[in-house]
Amino acid sequence: MTAYAHRGLNHPVFLPRSRAGGYSVSELVIVISIMGVLCGIAVGSFNQFLSGGKDALAAERQEFLNQGLHRFAQQNYELIFGSMESSGGDEMAVLRTLQYRNPDEDRAKIGSPYVDPCYNPISTSSADTYRLRWTGRMYELLKPGKTGTGILMNFEGTDFTTPFAFPPNFQMAGR
Repeated sequence: MTAYAHRGLNHPVFLPRSRAGGYSVSELVIVISIMGVLCGIAVGSFNQFLSGGKDALAAERQEFLNQGLHRFAQQNYELIFGSMESSGGDEMAVLRTLQYRNPDEDRAKIGSPYVDPCYNPISTSSADTYRLRWTGRMYELLKPGKTGTGILMNFEGTDFTTPFAFPPNFQMAGR
């Protein structure tokens, strides 16, 4: 019997050829498809979390302003005056009252300012944004899709700037 007469399974002829390193096109397509599905799920979840975060921040800002109103009412008087639906002036008048501290220490209200004077938002009536509207007694939150004018909720923090400069003849809102 010669050396080549008996060929076992370990002989090089029967062993599978080794491939060059890398992945086949079908393997790449499958992996990319799976990654696409996972990214689609992740983006949908991220949008839900982002929307929930904006709701929470808007509710916190509403609470921040209403707490300032409460502290003001405890020390002074309750801010009550009718709201004008078409104008953002009410919201700003109340906000500026909560931010005001008389420079004359003898005439300054106890505990003032009740809201940070660096908070300088703008008014808007865009139904695509979160807004805070003055109801005549407190601030209410208007979520996107709801009509009405109010203080624009800015989630980037650019509405906190230098303190508002009050004119010398500033008159506080309310009765």
